[in-house]
Amino acid sequence: MADTAHIPFREVPYLPLKLEVDRRPDGTIYLDSGQPLKGCPPHMLAPLVKWAAEAPDRVWLAERPKEGGEGWREVTYAQGLAAVKRLAQGLLDAGAGPDAPLMILSANSVDHALIKYAAMWTGSAVVPVTPAYALLSEDLGRLKYIDRLIEPKFLYVEDGAAYQRALDGLGVEGRKVIHSGDAPERCDAVRIEQFGRAPGAEVDAAYDRLTPDTVASYMMTSGSTGEPKAVINLHSMVASNAKMIRSVWDEARLDEICGGPQVWCNFLPWSHTFGAHSVLHNMLDWGGSLYIDEGAPTPARLPAMIRNLKDIAVTQHTTVPAAWAALATELERDDELAQNFFSRLVSMAYGGASMGQDIYERIQAVAVRTTGERISLSAGYGATETSPTASNVHWPNDRMGLIGLPLPGNTFKLVPAGEKLELRVKGVNVTPGYYRNAEKTAEAFDDEGYYKLGDAVKFVDPANPERGLAFDGRTAEEFKLSNGSWVSSGTVRVQAVAATDGALSDAVVCGLNQADITLLGFLNEAWCQRLTGEALPLADLARHPAVTAHIRERLKAYNKAHPNPASRIARILLQAEPPRADSGEITEKGYLNQSRTQALRQEQVNLLYSGKSTPEILDLSE
Repeated sequence: MADTAHIPFREVPYLPLKLEVDRRPDGTIYLDSGQPLKGCPPHMLAPLVKWAAEAPDRVWLAERPKEGGEGWREVTYAQGLAAVKRLAQGLLDAGAGPDAPLMILSANSVDHALIKYAAMWTGSAVVPVTPAYALLSEDLGRLKYIDRLIEPKFLYVEDGAAYQRALDGLGVEGRKVIHSGDAPERCDAVRIEQFGRAPGAEVDAAYDRLTPDTVASYMMTSGSTGEPKAVINLHSMVASNAKMIRSVWDEARLDEICGGPQVWCNFLPWSHTFGAHSVLHNMLDWGGSLYIDEGAPTPARLPAMIRNLKDIAVTQHTTVPAAWAALATELERDDELAQNFFSRLVSMAYGGASMGQDIYERIQAVAVRTTGERISLSAGYGATETSPTASNVHWPNDRMGLIGLPLPGNTFKLVPAGEKLELRVKGVNVTPGYYRNAEKTAEAFDDEGYYKLGDAVKFVDPANPERGLAFDGRTAEEFKLSNGSWVSSGTVRVQAVAATDGALSDAVVCGLNQADITLLGFLNEAWCQRLTGEALPLADLARHPAVTAHIRERLKAYNKAHPNPASRIARILLQAEPPRADSGEITEKGYLNQSRTQALRQEQVNLLYSGKSTPEILDLSE
């Protein structure tokens, strides 16, 4: 792979980097951005009103026609505001307000966005639920739990027929069901185009009642242990988080470089904070245009993602590492995609999980080949509880694994924990707690009111903290081998996956109380099919000599570079089945839930330590 480190970056108009550091005698370190937080709107509806007045004909949202075909269904800011106010009137007529939440069961769509903002306009909190809980779960267990916890008065479903089983399982008698697509049966249902009426004075009054402390939504955690928690998101949290991100940019210069307002094309689901806030609401705050990508980095949906990115020239692109890995392969082999993708692009970013350096190098090589410039690829960091972005890398960047520095509006607290620094945060973007769960709320905060993220961090250069922080593993995911050595599973996972040069998409690190480290390895299906020259299923790829030889060779090289028992990998079991979202193995952000996946695949973990041999188990000690 060509060395691109000497190639200059395309201009990224970040404001000058500033940082305030406060070191305490007990080793605790407090970090604040030296940049001021830009003025924040009072709530999440204010940007929609602003842009409908200032840029009424600009595209706000667009999606592919449901019936298929070319082109996009585009909704301008003026059209969007009119639709939101019409729907808000309908909700108010039906009893909307602070004690009447709306549950959303839908993939990303224009209708999803309109009903979401309409509900928040009325003061009704929104709870967007991952469609997998309704469509893939056999017992609807998590969906029913969320329904009991939130007690929504209204439900919106993308398609009544598709969600009929979920509606029947919930029992929605007496509740209004708003739908797109086919009508559901056995409930009080109304099609979204027929819901609502011309807005009256009640709509303006509801808008005037909104305050920064009004609850905007309950965002569900992924529930890695136990049932998912409902994170309270106030309007002020999300509204200010958009401004936190914008506070490190020279926005006028950014629009000048891009040739106009921001344009994004993105698939990240709005039932998760990354997609709902960092993408959907951030673009509304920018006054940009969001093209809704129905694709995703899965074999079935990847062609749609590539089609859309070949059609829409984006100005920024943020997504999860799994999507970047898939996109890297497509950029390498599709010059038309590369030409369009890099044509207006100012910056790239990832979040949700750590990403290997190899993915960056592959993407950067295509960028240089296509444009003659490098394009910064950096990271954002946060949680559902921080709505979501607490820090990012706001300088031109070529190093993966960083989380950057805190954004204006929140403070980082780094607390010594053994040989590591545990990260905590307080700020305008941090939740007041979990809905109807005082016990978990109390556990989540320290005695100074800082939210405990559960992650460890380290300075890239302790002598120069301005160079930023790097992720140093999940404190909860560290474990000991039987010899007493601590294993940082996050570090091992990222380095091992990167060592395979694209053959693995992810891995689960095993070894608690065992003599050595092993992996459950998940293959990058498209990459491995290209290696073999055949469109084979995962089960065959996991046994294919070319795949197993490549992975064995690359992981042996990793072991040679990491001989310490706390890093060295003894065996890997290649998985014939991908991780399942409906069972919680893979989250909507696209990363593996390490503990959940191990628990559900315990038989395979046991096989790794049984001494038995199978074609899928690669012994790296040979």
